[in-house]
Amino acid sequence: MQVRHGTMFLNTLQTTEVIAMKLFHSRLTKRYVIIVLVVILFVLTSLFTVAVYVMNASVRSQMEYRDELLTKTLGAQIETVLQHAIADMRQVSPVLETIENTSKSTYQKEIEKIISQDLLYLFIEIYQENDQSLRIPNVPLAGSAPINAVLERLSWSKTSYISNLIELPDGRKTIVIAYPSTNEQGDYAGAVIAYLNLSILSDHLQKFAIGQEGMNALVDRNGTIVAHTNKDYIGKSIQNHKVGLNLEKERYGLWNGNIFEEQMVVAYRPLLLGNISLIAGEPIKQALTPARPVTDLLIKGFIMVFIIALGLAVFSASRVVRPVMALINQVQDYKEGKRKAFHIVHTNDEIEDLSLVLSEMATELREKERSMFYILESIPYCVITTDQDGRIMTFNKGAEELMLYNREEVLGKSIFDLPIKHNIHEFVLLKTLKEGKSFEEVESYIIDKQKQTHDVRIYTSLFKGEQNEYIGSLLVIRDVSERKKLEEFLRQSERLASLGQLTAGIAHEIKNPLSIIQVAAETIRLQIDDRLEDKEIIDELTDDILVSSERMNKLLTNFLKLTKDDVHNDVSFTDLISVTDEILTLLRKKFSEQDVKVTTDYKTNRAVVKGNRHKLSQMLLNVLLNGLQAMKNGGAIQVTIRGEADFWQLSVSDTGEGIPEDKLKWIFNPFYSTKPEGTGLGLSIAHEITVQHSGKVWAESIINKGTTIYFQLPKGE
Repeated sequence: MQVRHGTMFLNTLQTTEVIAMKLFHSRLTKRYVIIVLVVILFVLTSLFTVAVYVMNASVRSQMEYRDELLTKTLGAQIETVLQHAIADMRQVSPVLETIENTSKSTYQKEIEKIISQDLLYLFIEIYQENDQSLRIPNVPLAGSAPINAVLERLSWSKTSYISNLIELPDGRKTIVIAYPSTNEQGDYAGAVIAYLNLSILSDHLQKFAIGQEGMNALVDRNGTIVAHTNKDYIGKSIQNHKVGLNLEKERYGLWNGNIFEEQMVVAYRPLLLGNISLIAGEPIKQALTPARPVTDLLIKGFIMVFIIALGLAVFSASRVVRPVMALINQVQDYKEGKRKAFHIVHTNDEIEDLSLVLSEMATELREKERSMFYILESIPYCVITTDQDGRIMTFNKGAEELMLYNREEVLGKSIFDLPIKHNIHEFVLLKTLKEGKSFEEVESYIIDKQKQTHDVRIYTSLFKGEQNEYIGSLLVIRDVSERKKLEEFLRQSERLASLGQLTAGIAHEIKNPLSIIQVAAETIRLQIDDRLEDKEIIDELTDDILVSSERMNKLLTNFLKLTKDDVHNDVSFTDLISVTDEILTLLRKKFSEQDVKVTTDYKTNRAVVKGNRHKLSQMLLNVLLNGLQAMKNGGAIQVTIRGEADFWQLSVSDTGEGIPEDKLKWIFNPFYSTKPEGTGLGLSIAHEITVQHSGKVWAESIINKGTTIYFQLPKGE
């Protein structure tokens, strides 16, 4: 019985472990636990931060109070020491009055007695009229001490004086306490100078340091340290430090920050005696040492609370996440096609409602997906969708029929890996994905699986997500190979019809010159038969023959130009501005001869089109010559080029006689001319060249004011 109960317990434990492992690997569980832990951590961290802040603030407040109290106490001590030194110098000063009348050794013993009682003095010097008379003890110095400024001050101030830091010839640093001596008339007679031992003064400061790392320092008027608990700082300057600047202005206060290469809280104040300032403080890390046990205790307590909260979070997550995980598993199976319906999760709460909604959405989504599939398959064009990297997501029946690939062969592959183009840069879709630009009616080609080339028109656009970001692209390809053939047949038929019209016109136009040539030739024959009696008539008839022959030759030349379609034989990117400037330069002499003023108005620096430069030059030349013929008595021509959305517009305006409105629509027809000497082919050739370049041409005219010819040519990439 006990064995069976034990086995049941083990099975229950193993099942619980399996469920716990599944829940632990669930991202939802992790997210739930992480959110709970983040909240708990935030609360605990906030409490810990507030507690530490309050504790540190209290410690800092105590530090500041302690430092201020120390500066007051230690300042009084230092002032007492300095007052005592001044008193000693006052006691020695009478020596100056009798030093010439008595033995120096007697006074030297008295002064040595004073020095021996106080280690603060290095030695004392006595000066008469600023000349050294006595040094006690008589220590050798390689030169004189730099105290001329001190002696000069004593000579006019006649009061005691404490100097800034000075350096003795032997390299020792010190400060001096000087006391003047006056005679009976009150005149300056000399001085007693005491050189202080800064090491002893620093030891005195060390006695009052707070803790082992506390710091006390004395600073002179120049911001130079004259005594410090760390004697290595003697002689260094804090003149440019905030504390030094405040002391220079005789201010007192507190400083919290970096000083003496350490983060410290210090109090500073100038002393009333000698313009010397005192700095007292301690490192922040030393001051916070008593608070560390409390901080450690807080950390341990927060760790315990966090562990308990973690257990509660995992337990609550298992109760909440289990039904959600069941629902997520169904969704995953639905996504992978392993199920087509949802089972209701019975929890008697919102999760059960969610499972009902998901079941309804799945049914509706299947219906919409089926409808979209049939719509996509019924489209007679090639329709392909890709993700943002160009991998094929859908490939409809029209795409299979055009490219001869099965959709199973291409789904999931990059469209740029398919050999449907000679070069990857020829993919319009590549530019769409890189630049985010849609294209419509792009003329291109497609190579199918059997290496056959198809003329197509391509349309591309981008899919956007809910955040307006690009998530994929749509590619529609329409096979226009048959249409291209029909269009070519139609163009050929139109050309043949035009040639028929031209042929009829040429036959009519050539008939008259031929009649003239025939009559002239018969007349010459008669004249010859009459033995050339009138030479002038022969010359006149000969001229008629030559003129008529030239006219016929010109008609035939223009006819050949009009019927010859070689615009695509030499195609390049051509700048209309360059072409215009070139033609205007060639015609400049003719403009000058006819007194025609030419102006240009270019709204752009470059106007690039794709076409035959020679043909474009011929188009513009014919229009300009036509304008010149309309201005026999001079005038003006203006050439304007400006850009529109997808094309360049070139206009040529003249100030000629103008064209009647009822005749304006015929000016581009072959052999139609409003001038007696015109052939009627100039504007028709310009029209034909414009059409060959996929452009448009039209004219506007006002009688007696002039005519403007407009051209629209597609922009070149």
